[in-house]
Amino acid sequence: MRKKIMMTGAVASTLTASTLTAGFALANQFAKKMVYREHLNKEDQGNWYENLHAQKIKIKNHKRMFLQGYLIEKENAKRTVICLHALGKSAFSLQETVKYLQDIFENENILMVDANAHGLSDGYIRGFGYKDIFDLMYFNTYILQKYGEDHRIVMYGQGMGANTILNTSGLGKLKNVDLIISEGAYDTVYHYLVSLCQRDTKVSKAICGPIIRKVIKDELKYDIKKIDTVELVKKNVIPTVYIHSKYDEDVPFKMVFPLYNHDSSHKFLFPIKEKHLYELKGQNDSYSLSLIDFVNENIK
Repeated sequence: MRKKIMMTGAVASTLTASTLTAGFALANQFAKKMVYREHLNKEDQGNWYENLHAQKIKIKNHKRMFLQGYLIEKENAKRTVICLHALGKSAFSLQETVKYLQDIFENENILMVDANAHGLSDGYIRGFGYKDIFDLMYFNTYILQKYGEDHRIVMYGQGMGANTILNTSGLGKLKNVDLIISEGAYDTVYHYLVSLCQRDTKVSKAICGPIIRKVIKDELKYDIKKIDTVELVKKNVIPTVYIHSKYDEDVPFKMVFPLYNHDSSHKFLFPIKEKHLYELKGQNDSYSLSLIDFVNENIK
């Protein structure tokens, strides 16, 4: 009987070790998938932007890397809406959102941006909304140089794009920006990636968290636990609307509350039951219109 018990314990230990090893491997694979851009997607190389009457533009950042943008111009526009996409996406994913924004900003320019290591922008290592801060500053400067120092700007971001905007604003690095429209921002990079990893791999947070943190630190040379948008928005002074779907499949709905609660700006919390903001296009109920009212109250 004693031998049988000992054998059962040995088998359990082997299974536990095997499970841990598999968990480490899955978390490591996930982390590298998040950090590195391996290839260009076919849709990014097409002419999809022509349907929106946009033109391609390219600028260089401080590292002399080319960044891709798609600009929709309107004659005598007094304002430009700069749009940033989510992690792992590209400007291609913003098409429906842009159509919605065009209903709100009928006579304004719209600039869609491919983040570093996304779409047709240079780079293969992603910045997670923090290393992207300088790139956003360069696009901000590009617009002011093109249209004049009095030109006004609205910024819209989705997921990582929203975090890029909020981080940059919290550091006081945005110019002539009247309004931030944040859709689906996450509280911290660490919480966001660990949540994604657990969802996709079923590996526990206790295992995947430290591995993701190490992989990114080895490559990007910074600690993702220190990329805390909640801390940065404490110094945000630009009016901000926080849009988040209760059914967001990428960023958990609960992550919007620390951001909203700590933001120092004139702010507006706008939860939606639809999966995406653009699904509100054409809706004229009082709740949907309250977003338009907030926008109109805060743009000059």
